[in-house]
Amino acid sequence: MHFSTSLVLSALFALSLALPQFEPTVQPSSGRLLVSYEKITYKTYGSLKSGEIQAEVKESQPFTIKAYNSESPIHMLDIVASNRKFFIGNVTGSRCPEEVKDCPVGNVTALKVTDEGYAQLDVQVNETQPIYIGPRAQLRFNPPGVPVFKNAQNATFTLQPNPIPAPPGYAAFVYSGVGRASGYLACPLAEKGIWQVFADLGRIKDSWIPSGDKSDCIGFDAFATNYTSPVPAAYEYV
Repeated sequence: MHFSTSLVLSALFALSLALPQFEPTVQPSSGRLLVSYEKITYKTYGSLKSGEIQAEVKESQPFTIKAYNSESPIHMLDIVASNRKFFIGNVTGSRCPEEVKDCPVGNVTALKVTDEGYAQLDVQVNETQPIYIGPRAQLRFNPPGVPVFKNAQNATFTLQPNPIPAPPGYAAFVYSGVGRASGYLACPLAEKGIWQVFADLGRIKDSWIPSGDKSDCIGFDAFATNYTSPVPAAYEYV
Protein backbone atom coordinates (compact mmCIF):
# COMPACT_ATOMS: atom_id res chain seq x y z
CA MET A 1 0.00 0.00 0.00
CA HIS A 2 1.35 3.43 -0.96
CA PHE A 3 0.60 6.76 0.80
CA SER A 4 1.37 10.12 -0.72
CA THR A 5 3.74 12.48 1.05
CA SER A 6 1.01 15.11 1.53
CA LEU A 7 -1.31 12.54 3.13
CA VAL A 8 1.39 11.42 5.60
CA LEU A 9 2.25 15.02 6.54
CA SER A 10 -1.42 15.84 7.10
CA ALA A 11 -1.81 12.84 9.41
CA LEU A 12 1.29 13.78 11.43
CA PHE A 13 0.06 17.34 11.82
CA ALA A 14 -3.34 16.14 13.09
CA LEU A 15 -1.61 13.79 15.56
CA SER A 16 0.56 16.61 16.90
CA LEU A 17 -2.55 18.62 17.75
CA ALA A 18 -3.98 15.72 19.76
CA LEU A 19 -0.88 15.23 21.90
CA PRO A 20 -0.39 17.06 25.26
CA GLN A 21 1.28 20.40 24.68
CA PHE A 22 4.13 21.85 26.73
CA GLU A 23 4.98 25.50 27.05
CA PRO A 24 8.65 26.50 26.99
CA THR A 25 10.20 27.59 30.26
CA VAL A 26 13.08 29.95 30.81
CA GLN A 27 15.56 29.23 33.57
CA PRO A 28 16.34 32.40 35.54
CA SER A 29 19.88 33.70 35.25
CA SER A 30 20.44 33.28 38.98
CA GLY A 31 18.80 31.45 41.85
CA ARG A 32 17.67 27.87 42.19
CA LEU A 33 13.91 28.09 42.00
CA LEU A 34 11.92 28.36 38.81
CA VAL A 35 8.45 29.58 39.77
CA SER A 36 6.52 29.00 36.58
CA TYR A 37 3.74 26.80 35.29
CA GLU A 38 5.06 24.91 32.32
CA LYS A 39 3.26 21.59 31.97
CA ILE A 40 -0.33 21.65 30.78
CA THR A 41 -2.70 18.91 31.88
CA TYR A 42 -6.45 18.77 31.47
CA LYS A 43 -9.18 18.69 34.09
CA THR A 44 -12.65 17.55 33.10
CA TYR A 45 -15.84 18.90 34.67
CA GLY A 46 -19.32 17.43 34.32
CA SER A 47 -20.30 14.03 32.98
CA LEU A 48 -20.67 12.39 29.60
CA LYS A 49 -24.45 12.84 29.79
CA SER A 50 -24.41 16.53 30.66
CA GLY A 51 -21.50 17.33 28.42
CA GLU A 52 -17.85 17.67 29.33
CA ILE A 53 -15.95 20.89 29.72
CA GLN A 54 -12.17 20.61 29.67
CA ALA A 55 -10.03 23.29 31.27
CA GLU A 56 -6.28 23.69 31.10
CA VAL A 57 -4.51 23.22 34.42
CA LYS A 58 -0.89 24.32 34.51
CA GLU A 59 1.53 22.72 36.98
CA SER A 60 4.70 24.15 38.42
CA GLN A 61 8.06 22.52 38.09
CA PRO A 62 8.56 19.99 40.96
CA PHE A 63 10.19 21.29 44.10
CA THR A 64 11.26 20.15 47.55
CA ILE A 65 10.57 22.05 50.76
CA LYS A 66 12.65 22.77 53.84
CA ALA A 67 11.80 24.18 57.26
CA TYR A 68 13.21 27.62 57.96
CA ASN A 69 13.72 28.74 61.56
CA SER A 70 17.32 29.74 62.19
CA GLU A 71 16.94 29.51 65.98
CA SER A 72 15.65 25.93 66.08
CA PRO A 73 16.88 22.34 65.58
CA ILE A 74 14.68 21.97 62.48
CA HIS A 75 16.36 24.76 60.50
CA MET A 76 16.77 23.83 56.80
CA LEU A 77 15.74 20.21 57.37
CA ASP A 78 13.70 18.51 54.65
CA ILE A 79 9.92 18.16 54.95
CA VAL A 80 8.96 14.64 53.84
CA ALA A 81 5.79 12.70 53.08
CA SER A 82 5.16 9.53 55.04
CA ASN A 83 2.14 7.67 56.42
CA ARG A 84 -0.28 10.14 54.73
CA LYS A 85 1.26 13.02 56.72
CA PHE A 86 4.30 15.31 56.53
CA PHE A 87 7.27 15.20 58.87
CA ILE A 88 10.63 16.76 59.58
CA GLY A 89 13.47 14.42 60.52
CA ASN A 90 11.73 11.35 59.11
CA VAL A 91 12.33 9.45 55.86
CA THR A 92 10.14 9.62 52.75
CA GLY A 93 7.56 6.85 52.44
CA SER A 94 7.02 5.58 48.90
CA ARG A 95 6.29 2.40 46.96
CA CYS A 96 6.47 1.03 43.43
CA PRO A 97 4.77 -2.19 42.24
CA GLU A 98 7.07 -5.01 41.16
CA GLU A 99 5.55 -5.09 37.68
CA VAL A 100 6.56 -1.47 36.98
CA LYS A 101 9.77 -1.10 35.03
CA ASP A 102 12.26 1.66 35.86
CA CYS A 103 10.77 2.70 39.19
CA PRO A 104 11.85 6.10 40.54
CA VAL A 105 14.16 5.92 43.55
CA GLY A 106 11.43 7.32 45.77
CA ASN A 107 13.63 8.66 48.58
CA VAL A 108 12.83 12.35 47.96
CA THR A 109 9.56 14.18 48.62
CA ALA A 110 8.77 16.51 45.72
CA LEU A 111 5.65 18.60 45.23
CA LYS A 112 3.93 20.65 42.54
CA VAL A 113 1.37 23.43 42.64
CA THR A 114 -1.14 24.33 39.95
CA ASP A 115 -2.18 27.74 38.74
CA GLU A 116 -5.56 27.02 40.41
CA GLY A 117 -3.89 26.92 43.84
CA TYR A 118 -3.86 23.17 44.46
CA ALA A 119 -0.83 21.22 45.68
CA GLN A 120 0.02 17.63 44.87
CA LEU A 121 2.91 15.22 45.09
CA ASP A 122 5.23 14.59 42.13
CA VAL A 123 4.36 11.00 41.20
CA GLN A 124 4.62 8.60 38.27
CA VAL A 125 1.27 6.91 38.91
CA ASN A 126 -1.47 8.19 36.60
CA GLU A 127 -3.71 9.62 39.35
CA THR A 128 -2.81 12.64 41.46
CA GLN A 129 -1.99 12.59 45.16
CA PRO A 130 -3.55 15.78 46.57
CA ILE A 131 -2.08 17.70 49.50
CA TYR A 132 -4.43 19.34 51.99
CA ILE A 133 -4.87 20.56 55.55
CA GLY A 134 -6.96 18.20 57.63
CA PRO A 135 -9.67 19.13 60.15
CA ARG A 136 -7.05 19.08 62.92
CA ALA A 137 -4.62 21.32 61.01
CA GLN A 138 -2.32 18.48 59.96
CA LEU A 139 -0.61 18.81 56.57
CA ARG A 140 -1.63 15.60 54.81
CA PHE A 141 -1.86 13.80 51.47
CA ASN A 142 -4.13 11.11 50.06
CA PRO A 143 -3.54 7.89 48.11
CA PRO A 144 -3.59 8.23 44.31
CA GLY A 145 -7.01 9.19 42.96
CA VAL A 146 -8.63 9.64 46.40
CA PRO A 147 -10.26 13.09 46.74
CA VAL A 148 -9.77 15.23 49.82
CA PHE A 149 -12.15 14.76 52.72
CA LYS A 150 -15.25 16.91 53.21
CA ASN A 151 -13.84 18.96 56.10
CA ALA A 152 -10.35 19.31 54.63
CA GLN A 153 -8.86 22.44 53.09
CA ASN A 154 -6.96 21.99 49.83
CA ALA A 155 -6.84 25.51 48.39
CA THR A 156 -5.07 27.81 48.15
CA PHE A 157 -1.39 26.74 48.08
CA THR A 158 1.02 29.04 46.29
CA LEU A 159 4.72 29.68 45.75
CA GLN A 160 5.84 33.20 46.59
CA PRO A 161 9.27 33.96 45.11
CA ASN A 162 12.17 35.58 46.97
CA PRO A 163 10.69 35.67 50.48
CA ILE A 164 12.61 37.34 53.30
CA PRO A 165 14.69 36.01 55.07
CA ALA A 166 15.14 33.05 52.70
CA PRO A 167 18.42 32.65 50.81
CA PRO A 168 18.32 33.92 47.21
CA GLY A 169 16.57 31.58 44.78
CA TYR A 170 14.05 30.12 47.23
CA ALA A 171 10.29 30.57 47.29
CA ALA A 172 7.84 30.33 50.17
CA PHE A 173 5.33 27.48 50.07
CA VAL A 174 2.25 29.20 51.50
CA TYR A 175 -1.29 28.17 52.40
CA SER A 176 -3.74 31.05 52.16
CA GLY A 177 -7.14 29.41 51.98
CA VAL A 178 -9.91 29.18 54.59
CA GLY A 179 -8.35 29.73 58.01
CA ARG A 180 -5.26 31.26 56.41
CA ALA A 181 -2.08 29.91 57.99
CA SER A 182 0.67 32.14 59.33
CA GLY A 183 3.37 29.63 58.52
CA TYR A 184 3.61 26.08 59.84
CA LEU A 185 4.26 24.26 63.10
CA ALA A 186 6.64 21.37 63.74
CA CYS A 187 5.31 19.36 66.68
CA PRO A 188 7.54 16.68 68.25
CA LEU A 189 6.71 13.00 68.26
CA ALA A 190 7.73 10.58 70.98
CA GLU A 191 10.59 9.47 68.70
CA LYS A 192 13.42 11.91 69.31
CA GLY A 193 14.33 14.10 66.35
CA ILE A 194 11.04 13.72 64.43
CA TRP A 195 8.39 16.44 64.16
CA GLN A 196 4.96 16.34 62.51
CA VAL A 197 3.95 19.30 60.32
CA PHE A 198 0.81 21.34 61.03
CA ALA A 199 -0.55 24.52 59.46
CA ASP A 200 -0.41 27.34 62.00
CA LEU A 201 -4.08 28.33 61.86
CA GLY A 202 -4.07 30.01 65.27
CA ARG A 203 -6.81 27.80 66.70
CA ILE A 204 -4.99 24.52 67.27
CA LYS A 205 -6.01 22.52 70.34
CA ASP A 206 -3.57 20.71 72.62
CA SER A 207 -5.42 17.45 71.93
CA TRP A 208 -4.47 17.66 68.23
CA ILE A 209 -0.74 17.69 69.01
CA PRO A 210 1.23 14.41 69.42
CA SER A 211 2.68 15.51 72.79
CA GLY A 212 -0.65 16.94 73.99
CA ASP A 213 0.84 20.42 74.41
CA LYS A 214 0.96 22.88 71.49
CA SER A 215 3.61 24.94 73.30
CA ASP A 216 6.04 22.12 72.39
CA CYS A 217 5.69 23.02 68.70
CA ILE A 218 8.17 25.12 66.72
CA GLY A 219 6.95 27.72 64.25
CA PHE A 220 8.62 27.83 60.84
CA ASP A 221 8.28 28.91 57.23
CA ALA A 222 8.40 26.36 54.40
CA PHE A 223 10.88 27.32 51.68
CA ALA A 224 10.97 25.61 48.30
CA THR A 225 13.76 24.90 45.84
CA ASN A 226 13.76 23.12 42.48
CA TYR A 227 13.75 19.35 42.20
CA THR A 228 15.47 18.62 38.90
CA SER A 229 14.98 15.14 37.50
CA PRO A 230 13.87 13.68 34.15
CA VAL A 231 11.39 11.42 36.00
CA PRO A 232 8.94 11.97 38.91
CA ALA A 233 10.38 11.72 42.42
CA ALA A 234 8.35 8.60 43.31
CA TYR A 235 5.91 6.16 41.78
CA GLU A 236 3.54 6.95 44.65
CA TYR A 237 3.85 8.10 48.25
CA VAL A 238 2.54 6.10 51.20
